[in-house]
Amino acid sequence: MNNDYILSSYDQKQFRDWLDLNINNITWEGRYGEEFNAFWEGLFCADVSPSDQIDKIEKAVLLVSSGPIISWFNWLKSKYLCYLYIFKNFTLLELSQTTSESPKSLAVTLRDFFVERYPHMEERFNVYFQVSHVTCDKINLSFEDIVSELGISKEILGTIEDDILKNLEVTLYKDWALLKEKISLNNSRLEESIKNIKKKTTVKKQVRFIQELLVLFIIGGFFIVAVKFGNEWYEKKLVKEITLFEPNFFWLDKGLNYQVEDPLSEKGIKLSHKELDELEKLESNKIFETNVEARRYDVESDVVLTSLDTLPKNFTSADLEKSIYEENRKGGYRDVRYGGRRAYRVMMTSESPNQTKLRLINLLKKYNVKQVDNVKPGTEIPGGIYFNLHVPRKVLKEFLSNVSSVRESRILESKTVFGGPRGTSKVFIWIKQI
Repeated sequence: MNNDYILSSYDQKQFRDWLDLNINNITWEGRYGEEFNAFWEGLFCADVSPSDQIDKIEKAVLLVSSGPIISWFNWLKSKYLCYLYIFKNFTLLELSQTTSESPKSLAVTLRDFFVERYPHMEERFNVYFQVSHVTCDKINLSFEDIVSELGISKEILGTIEDDILKNLEVTLYKDWALLKEKISLNNSRLEESIKNIKKKTTVKKQVRFIQELLVLFIIGGFFIVAVKFGNEWYEKKLVKEITLFEPNFFWLDKGLNYQVEDPLSEKGIKLSHKELDELEKLESNKIFETNVEARRYDVESDVVLTSLDTLPKNFTSADLEKSIYEENRKGGYRDVRYGGRRAYRVMMTSESPNQTKLRLINLLKKYNVKQVDNVKPGTEIPGGIYFNLHVPRKVLKEFLSNVSSVRESRILESKTVFGGPRGTSKVFIWIKQI
């Protein structure tokens, strides 16, 4: 196909029919039908080459500023390229040479067109229209080659039913009045009109840019001056409000002198003989009163009695009786600075102390743990249960780990001078009832 190919009036009419435009919507229910037909004849005139037709569509884009109309013209351009490829049996290379479009952009346009109609063949079309360089063998592929290889129909409409741009009401936009007058001009006059529009647009943009720049400078300068004076005013305000605490001797009244005043100099104390004798007796009694007994006040506390059998039989000897909770040898768990041995206290709380007690007794049997003194491990006292134990050092770490796993507990370590049997450590366990 040579570059001197000319499109006739039949070709232009065939392209319009192939697009299947919704003229009713585009012309706003037919109100602008004549204007649109005149516009179309001016844009797609007869006896024009494909390159000139594409150039005319691109120049029409420069005449408008509305985004939807620009999109509509670009849509017309892509459809016109697809029309030439399908109906004029151009190869990709010939179409590129005829329209002055790059092969890569043409391949992308055609690929999108065919995939939109045959989405299940997307991978095949990706292969056919993958053009990486001019010497690629796919660049000589025509529409008839695709039809014969893929078996698709030759009857392909330019638009599909849900295509938005074929229903766009372009006649309602503000650029339409200018567009329908300028588009009918020939290429030379159209190009001159575009240059005039660009010149006016460029001057307007430059003036507007300068105006915006001046406004920004004025606003910025006002802001800087406002910040400067605002800071100075605030500094003065802070200086007035801040007071330093320092000695100030200027408020003293130097006219006043300090005078010593003796209260006994002016007023004498007069006492009778009887009153003096009574004062002497009181002083002599206080001086020789040496048999003052020291009194001890103990804090009273409430003791909960578990049963009446716990009351002593003889209250005169109650202080001499020993409680069943009392150890023969006390202490050994408080931290001592010079202690050479270690003692451990395990503090835990439980809402069911008896169950916790049973689990701990099983651990005592497992690790062969012995009681420290005369109180049996697991003895219940008011407020909880306690264990006083000797644990072998070999299993001490494992024993404390298992004890802490029975209930959430807190382990305290202290130095002590009290030791137990050789190879053991003292461990005190306290179960507090919640």
